[in-house]
Amino acid sequence: MQTLRGIVNFVQVAELGSFAAAGKALGVSAIAVSKNISRLEKALNVRLFARSTRALALTPEGHAFLEQCKSPLAQLDQACKQASDDAQSASGLVRVTMVSPVAYLAVLPKLSAFYKAHPNIRLHLELSEEVNPIISNRFDVGIRMDALNDAAFVARQLGPLRLLLCASPAYVKAYGAPKNIAELTGPDHHTLQLQVTGAEQPKAWVVWEAASATNPEPRARMVQPQPRFLCNDFRSLLSACSDGLGICQLPQPLVIEALRTGALVQVMPEFTLEGLRLFVHFPSRQQLPKRVRTFVDFIVGELYEHADLTVNPVAVGTSPRERRR
Repeated sequence: MQTLRGIVNFVQVAELGSFAAAGKALGVSAIAVSKNISRLEKALNVRLFARSTRALALTPEGHAFLEQCKSPLAQLDQACKQASDDAQSASGLVRVTMVSPVAYLAVLPKLSAFYKAHPNIRLHLELSEEVNPIISNRFDVGIRMDALNDAAFVARQLGPLRLLLCASPAYVKAYGAPKNIAELTGPDHHTLQLQVTGAEQPKAWVVWEAASATNPEPRARMVQPQPRFLCNDFRSLLSACSDGLGICQLPQPLVIEALRTGALVQVMPEFTLEGLRLFVHFPSRQQLPKRVRTFVDFIVGELYEHADLTVNPVAVGTSPRERRR
């Protein structure tokens, strides 16, 4: 870095004719310019300027070195300008990762309008239920449940994310609706579960267990059933659940329409855990290129407090017990 600083100082002096003029152009003192060039000459073991009290001139070696430096420095200057221009324009590639239910709810249906408004942005979208490190995989934007503990990222809340236990009406008619966790995970019921690719265990269900005689303190509880069907894709689990294969815990934005139409019903709605939140993560605002900021604004505009995230699912569909009344 010291050598590069010396080269920049050297070229400025050669083109402007004095240490003072170069210092003014670079925003440093003439003494600093002189010291930087002296360090460069010492590192190269060559004299670049012939100095006197009245004159400053390039040596033959200085002339040759100047011609070799001009082109690379011009290329570096152009690269800096290009980087600045790219950061200030809504163009280029944005790499995004998000959980699939969010993509199907409000992102994929709006892509045509997004591209119409921002034709110079390119998107690389990865749908993944895995809680993968966003920065180590070089994503610009990530949508995940809960905030990242990373000071390099801003986490903006989008809304609640409920995980609902659901089954088809046909399944409930055939097997009944479980009333507690013991029945849910017992031999009388079939379950369907998310298996993230590469994970050793299926994704545990998260439920809320109210206070009872056997459980004096209410608590969030992780439940690991013995599923009859495992899949790494929520939409496939939704399809299997709708076809009556078993009970599945699914994100509200994915199943809300099925609850509205009656294709699915909630089971054990009182065991739904409240308090989980959906966040969009992106790098610190001070370093955010315009292409990334544009996509983040789009995400927030489409998803923040979206009706299908905030609506109470009990008010949308009916539980099996309510249907029998």
